[in-house]
Amino acid sequence: MPRLDLGQAALSAALAAIGYTSRRVHARTGVVNVVEHRGGGPLPTIVLLHGLGSRGADYLPLLQRLRRHARRVVAPDLPGHGASYAPAHFDLDSCVDALGEALDATLDEPAVVFGNSLGGLTAIRLALTRPHRVRGLFLASPAGAPSSPAELDALVAALRIETHGDALRFLATVLHDEPGAMRHIVAWSLRRRYHSRALRALMRDVPRAQPLDPAELARLTMPVYLLWGRDERLLPPSHLAFFRAHLRGAIIEEPRGLGHSPQLDDVEGVARRLLAFARDV
Repeated sequence: MPRLDLGQAALSAALAAIGYTSRRVHARTGVVNVVEHRGGGPLPTIVLLHGLGSRGADYLPLLQRLRRHARRVVAPDLPGHGASYAPAHFDLDSCVDALGEALDATLDEPAVVFGNSLGGLTAIRLALTRPHRVRGLFLASPAGAPSSPAELDALVAALRIETHGDALRFLATVLHDEPGAMRHIVAWSLRRRYHSRALRALMRDVPRAQPLDPAELARLTMPVYLLWGRDERLLPPSHLAFFRAHLRGAIIEEPRGLGHSPQLDDVEGVARRLLAFARDV
C-alpha cells in the first residue's frame, strides 16, 4: 500500500492544527481515510460523503458550520480518493463495501448521512446494507438513477477529463457560478485527480454499474431529504423524476441558484437545511 504523498501529509497536518483527526481504516477492499472532529452540540453525528474526484477535506467549509451543532462530524475519503487506497481491480460495489466497513469501525451511534452525486448513491447503498448506521439520509443530486443509452453516453462524456479545457467545461457544468479567477487552479487540480488509476477504474465501471431499483428505494425506512437544484446540468431531468416517483415520503426541494454540487454554491444554505433535518430526525 502506498504511503501518503507530501500533499496529503501537509493536508492532514493542516487539519490537525484546527482540531481534526485523520485515521486510516483497513477494509477488505481498500483502506479508507476518515477525517473527523468532535463537535460541540447536541445533534447526532453527521457523515458527509463526497462525489467522484473529490475528498472529505473538500467539505471543510461545511464541516466547520456543522461541528458547532453536532456531537461529531465525519468525512471519509471514498476509496481511491484523497488519502484512501483502492486495489487495482476496483468498482462501485467495492467502494460501498469498503466505506461501510470503515463506518462500522468509526460510528458509535446512528448518523445523519449527507451524500452528493456518487456520495449520494453511496449513502443510499449504505442505508440499504447497514440501516442501523443511518438515522436519516440527506441527498444532494444523488447518482444511481436508471439512464437511457443517450443519457449514459452524455454522462460518461462529461466525466471524461483529459485536458485543461475539459476540466474548465466540467466546472461550468457542475457549479452554478464558476470559481472566478481561481478556475484555472481548480481545473488543474481536478484534471490531476481524474488522471488517477482508481478514478479511471471507477469511470470505466459507470456504464456497467447496476442502477438503483424502485424496490430498493421502497425499502428505505429512515427519513429522507432530497435537494436537487434547478441549475443541475450534469444529471438529466429523468433522474429527478425517478427519485420523485420512488422516494416515498421524502422531502424534496428544488431551489434556484444551486447546481450539481450545492455545498459549493451555497454552503450556508446547505448547512442550514442539513442542521434543520438533523433536528427533525
